[in-house]
Amino acid sequence: MKYVLVLDVGTTNMKVAIVDQNGTLIKQEIKKINLHHQEEGAAEHDTNELWNNFLNLSKKVTSNFKEEISLLIFSGYQFGFLPVSSAGKPLMGMVTLLDTRSKNIMNDVEKKYSLEEIYKKTGCPPAFNYTIARILWLKKEKPEIFSKTYKFLDIKSFFTYKLTGNYYTEASLASVTQLLDIESQKWDDDLVSKIGISKEQLPELVAGNVIVDKINKEVAKKIGLNYEIPIMLGVYDGGAMILGMGGYKNSAVCNLGTTAMFRSAYNQPLLDKTGLNRLQTYALLPGMWAIGGAVNNAGVVIDWFKNNLAKEVDYEEISNKASKIKAGSEGVICFPFLTGERDPRIGSLSSGSFFGLKTHHNLNHMARSIYEGIGYGLNMIKTALEENSVKFDKLIIGGSGSKSNAWVQILADIFNLPITKSKTENATLIGESMLAFTTLGVYNNIEEAGKIMIKTEETFEPQFNSVELYKKYYAFFVKMVEKYKDMYFLHNELLN
Repeated sequence: MKYVLVLDVGTTNMKVAIVDQNGTLIKQEIKKINLHHQEEGAAEHDTNELWNNFLNLSKKVTSNFKEEISLLIFSGYQFGFLPVSSAGKPLMGMVTLLDTRSKNIMNDVEKKYSLEEIYKKTGCPPAFNYTIARILWLKKEKPEIFSKTYKFLDIKSFFTYKLTGNYYTEASLASVTQLLDIESQKWDDDLVSKIGISKEQLPELVAGNVIVDKINKEVAKKIGLNYEIPIMLGVYDGGAMILGMGGYKNSAVCNLGTTAMFRSAYNQPLLDKTGLNRLQTYALLPGMWAIGGAVNNAGVVIDWFKNNLAKEVDYEEISNKASKIKAGSEGVICFPFLTGERDPRIGSLSSGSFFGLKTHHNLNHMARSIYEGIGYGLNMIKTALEENSVKFDKLIIGGSGSKSNAWVQILADIFNLPITKSKTENATLIGESMLAFTTLGVYNNIEEAGKIMIKTEETFEPQFNSVELYKKYYAFFVKMVEKYKDMYFLHNELLN
């Protein structure tokens, strides 16, 4: 029996686990990661906290574990952004997806780049979350940091430097820099030079499914090991979830976490042929791309609702409240764009709102409308895939949000598609482990690993009456999205 150590750094939690070749989580430790909001729009992780959490969690996991661990593999969030000095010292906190400080820089991006060219080269539509906008924001707003920056890191290159002394990243994280050529999966010279940096300021690109280095002896001792463990970089957390839920071979996956995604692994870098740039296409591995899209606002909106409007109610009760209301929430429609959105039809300046509120509506209606609004946003991605001739026979759903049967049923009705819940305890950890055990020779390929390591449970069938109603509500939602975009711009002017 072989075992791997898996690190998963999410926006909200860090997880470290030992996984065996059958897909069993032998030991797992989880710790919440604090988000720091030291100025308006900021949402950073403290790098010392990240590193110390890793050391402490890893030591707990390896304690009293007698078997040999074959390697360490990473999973981490996209959109991490960290400038460091020539000594490897962080010059600020790790900027996360939820940080909106670069949202006003998009005019500067358009002055330097053709947004259509960026999309065709990188698979990334224009959005403030990507590294191009972050770098231009840093140069403009924090020039003293920009001038001292030796390297621009993401979450994995930060950890690989701490573990090995070398700066590595892989294609699925490099994709969201908007500096990676999606075809070749290499840094694009022209895009890099236009932004005013050099390729030497970016981490070394390596494939996520090969062993690239080993952790040094000092770190090995700190995590309770007496041997130098090899490392693989794996893929980003959403990509690992695609693999760990079986989102390949004509299947798609939907993950409901702090953010949410609707994606499938594909054998070519498919882009939106309509010119609307609706699909976000990311490199995963050599010969494999993640197509589809993601929404910034999913669980974060549920958290906001609980913390501000339903303080005495737990998440299960919020789900119960939503299930008591009929499809369509009696006319209440939530536009759940609290942190801006990646879809260019919505835009980085968007904000959240409830439309259609009347005196008879209550928190139950608002709860259901949030679930539905997130579902409409995800359905925009599903529709874009279908309009680009992507076929999938089934959808598997996972993430913390999938615990709500009410939400899963709502999505089945909005998508008009049977949805199977993932039974895999943690699909991200399993997906990374599938890569690891394939590289270690336990399995010949990902599909073979998935047959053993992936587990599913009940399936939710779409309900005809709700399906027909949601078609009308979804059409209204899209029409409102199109009309709202100019208003978001005007609203932002009021705030500045």
